[in-house]
Amino acid sequence: MLFPVGASWMSGTGAALAVTGVVLLAVAGTLLPIPTGAEVAVVAALPAVGVSGPLAAALLITLPAVSLPSLLMVRGVFPRRLLLAVTAAVAGIGLLTSVGALAVGL
Repeated sequence: MLFPVGASWMSGTGAALAVTGVVLLAVAGTLLPIPTGAEVAVVAALPAVGVSGPLAAALLITLPAVSLPSLLMVRGVFPRRLLLAVTAAVAGIGLLTSVGALAVGL
C-alpha cells in the first residue's frame, strides 16, 4: 500500500485520506510498544514498502516516547488526566513533525 504525499493529493478525497493516515499513524505510534532504538529500524524499513517521509517522521517521534503498556503500568501512580495529556502531546508532536517533514519536502 502506498501513502502518497505531494501536491497531487492536496485537494478533495485524497487530502482527507492523507490527513486521516497521518493522524492514525501518529496515534498508533504513540500507543505501540516499540523498545527505544528499535523505532529506527522500523522507520528505516517504511519507505521500502511505500510509506512517505512525513508519515515515517511522525512514527520516528511517537514510537519511542509513550506506549499503551507503559501507560497501563503507571496508571495507578499518575492521574488519568496527566496520562491523557502526555499521550495527546506525543501524538500532537508526531502530527507536527509530519507537517514539518511535508513542508521541507521529505
